[in-house]
Amino acid sequence: MIDKIKGILEDVKGIPGFSKELSDSTDIIEDVKLDSLEMINFMLNIETELKVEIDFEQLEFSYFKSIKTFSEFLSKMKRLK
Repeated sequence: MIDKIKGILEDVKGIPGFSKELSDSTDIIEDVKLDSLEMINFMLNIETELKVEIDFEQLEFSYFKSIKTFSEFLSKMKRLK
């Protein structure tokens, strides 16, 4: 799942090869620097690509502190068919 998240970040940022620069500990907010529109696109792409339904009431800012932490949060979300 971590590699898929990195791929989605690359797509959203529109920078070819960007996913190779990202580590599991990359901070999605501070290091990737998604603006508000990119964040919306990122979240929509996460739900679509990973087939999960994000419970935004459970989503906390701290989950974006690393790609790994965000991946662990997503693994607890409801899977869509």
